[in-house]
Amino acid sequence: MMLRIKNLLMQVKDEQEKKRLAELAVLQSQIKPHFLYNTLFSIKQLCEMGENKDASKMVSALSSFYRISINKGSEIIPISLEIEHIRNYLYIQQMRYGEDFIYEVDIEDDVMPCNIVKLTLQPLVENAIYHGMKQSRGQGLIRIWGHFVNQEVRLYVEDSGNGMSEEELKAINLCLNEEADCDSVLGFGIGNVNKRLKLNYGPSYGLMYENRLGGGIIVTVKIPVYR
Repeated sequence: MMLRIKNLLMQVKDEQEKKRLAELAVLQSQIKPHFLYNTLFSIKQLCEMGENKDASKMVSALSSFYRISINKGSEIIPISLEIEHIRNYLYIQQMRYGEDFIYEVDIEDDVMPCNIVKLTLQPLVENAIYHGMKQSRGQGLIRIWGHFVNQEVRLYVEDSGNGMSEEELKAINLCLNEEADCDSVLGFGIGNVNKRLKLNYGPSYGLMYENRLGGGIIVTVKIPVYR
């Protein structure tokens, strides 16, 4: 009996350490010098062109983005705050890239108070911009939406790029489901998101990839309902 308790305590300690390391890794990944430098350069250009109002909005968006990103508070935040973080990120990127893409955010109101692991969506949106949008002909679309499915929250990040082959999708989803090291397949950010979701919610939750009708990718975030 005592040995079983000892083993359970060691297991809990190990899980907590994995969560701590995963959170630290994602926080470090958020402090991206190139993103900060490029945004500051865009603000400088706006100021030089006399577009002070747009420059001020961009400074506010950048400030709010990093306030949420590097805050050492709870690892779990309301979805409403996660969406605020994403809106700031998308505003900055759209100001930088002009009319290369448009975006839509459509989350059901009842979903907003539910909790989510912080910084879940930003790596998915970043991936959609830098990979999905580069493949788009003409103006690209990024859409973030979410609703309840039974006793779960489903959030979706979709882009209008070219999508993937069935073989690529199968390899990605197999990696995500097996909780393997997906960094080599998906890149560090996506693999880390999936790892953090499973550490916090259990192995039946996490990410899933599928092709979007008409072209592009849909990434589904599946989490339990917590308020």
